[in-house]
Amino acid sequence: MAKPAARIAFLQVVLGLAAVAVVGRAFTLQVVQHRAWTARAEERDRRSRPLPAHRGTIYDRDGVPLAVSQETYRLVVIKNRIRDAEAARRAISAELGIAPEVVARRWRADHPYFHGPFTAEQVHPLRAIRGLQPQPIPDRRYPLGSLARPWLGSLDEERTRGVQGLELGLDTLLAGRPGTTSLVMDGTGRLLDIPGTMIRPPESGKDVLLTLHADLQGIVEGALRQAVQAQQAQGGDVVILDIKSGELLALASVRVDPATGRLRPTSSALVEPYEPGSTAKIFTAAAMLRLGADTSSVAGENGLWYLEYGGPKAREIRDVHKEAGLLSLATAIKYSSNVALSKFALRLRADSQFAVLRDFGFGAYPALGFPGEAPGQLPLPVTRPNLILTQTSWAQGYEMLTLAVQVAAGYAAIANGGTLLAPALVREVRDGPGGAVRYRHTPQPLRQVVSPAIARELMDYLRLATDSGGTGGKAQLDRFTVIGKTGTAKHAVNGIYTNLYRTSFAGVFPGDAPQVVIYVMIDRPNAGAIYGGTVSAPVVRTILQQALALPNSPLDRTRLAATTPTLRVPARGEPLRGPVRRVAFPLAGPAAHDASRRAVPNVVGYTMRDGIHQLLRAGLQVRLIGSGRIARLEPAPGDSVAPGTIITVHADAASR
Repeated sequence: MAKPAARIAFLQVVLGLAAVAVVGRAFTLQVVQHRAWTARAEERDRRSRPLPAHRGTIYDRDGVPLAVSQETYRLVVIKNRIRDAEAARRAISAELGIAPEVVARRWRADHPYFHGPFTAEQVHPLRAIRGLQPQPIPDRRYPLGSLARPWLGSLDEERTRGVQGLELGLDTLLAGRPGTTSLVMDGTGRLLDIPGTMIRPPESGKDVLLTLHADLQGIVEGALRQAVQAQQAQGGDVVILDIKSGELLALASVRVDPATGRLRPTSSALVEPYEPGSTAKIFTAAAMLRLGADTSSVAGENGLWYLEYGGPKAREIRDVHKEAGLLSLATAIKYSSNVALSKFALRLRADSQFAVLRDFGFGAYPALGFPGEAPGQLPLPVTRPNLILTQTSWAQGYEMLTLAVQVAAGYAAIANGGTLLAPALVREVRDGPGGAVRYRHTPQPLRQVVSPAIARELMDYLRLATDSGGTGGKAQLDRFTVIGKTGTAKHAVNGIYTNLYRTSFAGVFPGDAPQVVIYVMIDRPNAGAIYGGTVSAPVVRTILQQALALPNSPLDRTRLAATTPTLRVPARGEPLRGPVRRVAFPLAGPAAHDASRRAVPNVVGYTMRDGIHQLLRAGLQVRLIGSGRIARLEPAPGDSVAPGTIITVHADAASR
């Protein structure tokens, strides 16, 4: 047995080695591996959180805001940081408008927060109180309500990604790039914000100006809805296309909801193709002239002709306007003769007729960047079982499916000297209000479909169709000329044609110096009238009458200058006060307006849409705060201001 001295020595050695090991390990952890362990600790206790980027604004062509992202907040309370809880509760109640008893009840939670949403102005005074942290909540507002909503689309529930319409199609431009900030975990395991620890700042999205004109869009939507209701129809489309630029000035589509029987706005003009009917006849006439085919007159057959297409079989072709004598290509268009156009089409090769229709854009995507847009259908001749039937069907606007925007673009090509332009929905892309222009639309010629001389001849044909005795005379205005072509196509159900119709009219305005094409389609009218000349053509007239009366009309109103109504300036209103935040797109500066001062129109109580329009028409700029009806203005209504002055519009959702 070892002596006590030996045992003590052994224990001392063991303890000494243990001490050396502890010191060595401590040295390794605290000196050699200090950085690695520090990083691991920080990684455990820290988290990153994305910072949402400000989503870009969508405007109409003149800078009227259509879709706006507004900063809203919720308030998070970190109780262990607050020095005076009673004072903090009083501030929350006063600034956020929450009853004191509600604040006290929520305060009893371990981690209280107030969801809101609250405006930046409401939470700003609370930022100075230690322990109160406003956190941003993305919000998207549409100041003009339902105007152009099928085209604008919508966002997901988090208000960060587009899921429909242009919000989806332009998402990569509008969304921007989220930033990142750091959070730290406290002793209770709760993640807290660390001031000044932003890892990467968010990058705001681009602002987009559409080609749509807000006032004209409102006119078109109202006229279409009124026409569909008056005709007891199942829906309709309207397209207004600028002939020289290819820009879409207005788009509207409505359909009857089978579930409710009510009209609902849709995006059908870009996504729902259908057989165009007689509005397509002008394109067969274009093929005849471009290909140098025999255009000698054909017999009208008194409006009834049996087309033999193999053996004893024959197709019955009828005309509404019965002509017994000879019809030229021009008069065939004037009277919309199915018989004559079918005979003319049979003088063409099927592949040549197909090529001309394809050159006008049929069967191809419009390439507007709108989600779900369709190409329509123009079948290859080799896929058709009987080319005689196909050619005569194409001549009448059947066996092909077209979009409303494609028909409008085809007519615009004729009015533009035969040059087909790519249609456009985006006019400009900018780096936020007052930022650099990243993109500006310029006319994009796709091809010269027909020569200018042929285009002029086709315009003469269209002029005949809207002259006295033509099918489209009800589209005419008193002081301007409208030329164009009607269409009446039978509606097919499961491949079988019924006694229901789609009526349409494609109008070129003005006829002597074309600016726009207006295409109107009314689907299955059921109030008695069934023809394009009596159902759709009057809608074109209505739209033009209202569009020419607009103070800021995109159409040429020089001949109607004497009868254009002037803007009524209402009486003075009550002066108001309050903080402001600019969200509207900057319009043209004061130099672009008349130099005289003007009174601020009284738009208090107006809807946001109507009020903004009135202010912009008066040559003023707009700042927008809130949503709903307009509650107050700064400067006050009736105040004398310089052109281009910024008017702050305060809207109150409670007054809707």
